[in-house]
Order: sequence, then structure tokens, then C-alpha cells
Amino acid sequence: MNKLHMAQPIRLHTKTAPNRIVYHPMECCDADERGDPTDLTLERYRKFAEGKPGLIFVEGCKVTKESHGRIRDLGVEPHNIKGMSKIVDTIREVSPGTLILFQISHDGRRSGSFSRVVSVYPTGDPDIHVLTTDELVAIEDMFAQSAWVVEQAGGDGIDFKTCNGYLGSEVLRPANTRSDGYGGSFENRTRFFRETVDKMRKRVSNNFILGARISREVIPGGVGSSGSDSCEEDLSEFVDFARLMEQERMHYVSVHVSNAAYFAEKWVQMPTNKNPQDVFVHFRLTRMIKEAVSMPVMGAGYSYLGNGKNKLTGDKPEMKSFTYWAEKNLEEKSTDMVGVGRQSFADPHFARKILDGKVDRIDYCRTCQDCFRLVTHQERSGCVVYDKRYKESYRLLQQKQRSEKDNRGSRTCT
Repeated sequence: MNKLHMAQPIRLHTKTAPNRIVYHPMECCDADERGDPTDLTLERYRKFAEGKPGLIFVEGCKVTKESHGRIRDLGVEPHNIKGMSKIVDTIREVSPGTLILFQISHDGRRSGSFSRVVSVYPTGDPDIHVLTTDELVAIEDMFAQSAWVVEQAGGDGIDFKTCNGYLGSEVLRPANTRSDGYGGSFENRTRFFRETVDKMRKRVSNNFILGARISREVIPGGVGSSGSDSCEEDLSEFVDFARLMEQERMHYVSVHVSNAAYFAEKWVQMPTNKNPQDVFVHFRLTRMIKEAVSMPVMGAGYSYLGNGKNKLTGDKPEMKSFTYWAEKNLEEKSTDMVGVGRQSFADPHFARKILDGKVDRIDYCRTCQDCFRLVTHQERSGCVVYDKRYKESYRLLQQKQRSEKDNRGSRTCT
């Protein structure tokens, strides 16, 4: 019997994950024009399934193609049921015990210029449409419909994307000062969430898993800040929102830090060699949420740790590794599940190798962030270090950027 805490099963609502390792949602920009998975998408999820994690999140699937952030992102509308079913079947064929949850999202102001860019509250940009009350209510219905689509496709549940600067988190911000009952007070800012969850519950069966990913946004007026234009941390509402999720009978909460939508700016707390101590920011917030609720809590920030040969303080790699901190946090009940995103790109078989004790065979994530650079430039994304396809894609992207820079320079000189 495997004595690792990570190897122990865990109950999520009426279903059981066979272990406590999670593959977090990572958008890859490789769907077709309808939002259905391509062969490349299915290959990726097949490899994830070969890793035998307890739970796989299917990347941010869009509730509408009217406003979305990637040219080739996955969709979760009624016409996508067949495509979503292919992802479910691909995973279950390889790893029937792994739970499959689809993250569903409306990209709001993070939508690309090729679609309709909208916002919950005024941004100062006249080209960004501020949603009306009726439009917000219609988006609630879109989320409820998407939850139904996931169940029809055979998924075990959904992750309501209320993180990283997308619409689900934008509406929660202290910066949301709408005056129509969906902004201002905490009660009003959580109204969209509460109404959406209620509508979802009416569209799916009692066995369907409902949860959400939440994030402390390191931006002025973001979730977890002290005011509408403040960067000062105040986590009281962040914790209160997790408690609200439990009151709304959600089945888990996934905790994250930073605003991934602002990748190119300074508002990011994803652990890398430049900011290794941000690992502990993730752990601190996850522990805080775990102490506040009784539903299962999922942590993040673990991809940086690797085999312990990182830039965290300390001389002993074995006390800085993924295994050490995952086991420590699980044993101390600071989290219930441990998740990786970037590491699942670097080595899709990561979970199986960890649980089998074959840590010396793992291709560890370098946290170079090049996978994010690809997707933020609308390129198909994967590990640039270990996968030749994405290494070549990144080389071509750099070549293109150098050429554009040179062209701008020549125009300036003439």
C-alpha cells in the first residue's frame, strides 16, 4: 500500500478521486474554429490521463464565442457536446478512475480584439462595452447552460472560473462599483455568482460536482484588496467568499494567487526563479481558506518546486521539493489536494511517476514561462523545453517578434 498522503483517495461530493494530485486547467489555443478539440487537443489529454492524476481539469472552456480570449479556445455550448465527449472518452479510456471537471469561463474584458470585449464596470476605455443588467443575467444563463453541456458530454462536474481577471472574478472586485445591484457591497458583488450557481443547480443532476477556482488578484482594486483602487492586501472578503461558496453548497474550492491575464505586467505571483518565495504566498492563502471551510480545498504553486534544486532558501533539496511540500501540506491539513499546471506540460506522466516513487525519471518544469508566452500570442501552447513542436513554435515566435521590432526601428529612422 502506498503510504504517501498524495496517494490517498478523496471524496468530492458523491464521487471519489483515486489520489490527491490535480492537473490544473491550462489553456493551449489548439481547438478548431467551432471550439471543438482537435487531434492535438485529444493527444494532450490522452497523455495527461496516462499520468493517472486524481483529477484533470479541462482548460477554460468558453460559455460563448461572442467574447473570448483565444482564437482557438475550447467552447462549451450545445454544439460542442460531441467534441467535449471526445475529451471525456479519451481520458476515461486510459484512466477510468480519474475525475474530469471542465473549467467554464466568460472572458469579459480579457476577450481578444477579434471578439466583443466587454466589462462588468467602466474601464476608462470607450471601446470596451460595459455590460447592462440584462446582459449580465443572460451570461448567468450561459454558464448554467454550459454546466448542462458538460454533464451531457459525460463530465463529472465543472469549475466556475472566478479567477485571474476573467468576468467571474471581475464582478467580485472591490473596483466593481456598479449601481444596479451587481456592484458596490460584497453582497451585491457576489449576486452574479449566487444566481449563476442556483441556475446551474437547476440544470444538472444531484451527483454533478460544482466548484470554483478563486484567486487573490495582485492588481489595484482586485479580489483580496482593501478598496476599489488599492493594492493593499485585505483577505477578509477572499475568505468570506470561500465561506459563501460553502453556504451555496459548492463541493470544492481551488485556490490561486495572481492575475494570469496580466502576464506581461507586474501583477503576477507565479513562482519562478525570479520570485521563488511566491510559493509560500500560495501556500499561505490555501491554508487560510482550508481553515475557513470544510469542503475540499485544492492548492497551487507546486510546479516550481520540482526535485528541490530550486532557489528557495535552504541547502537541502529534499526539503524544497514537490514531494516534501505536497506531503507536508497534506499532512498538516493545509490543503486537501495538490495541483500542478506548468508541470503537467513538462511531464504529463508526472503524477504516476511521483506516486510510483520514480522521481528521478521526471522531466521537471523549468518555470521558464515560455508556454504562457506562446498562448498569450495566440500560438498553440505546450512545453518549450521538452516538446520539439513547441520549441520550434517558440523559435518562430521569437523570429517574428525580432522582425517586427526591426521593422518598427526602420520606420522610426526614415
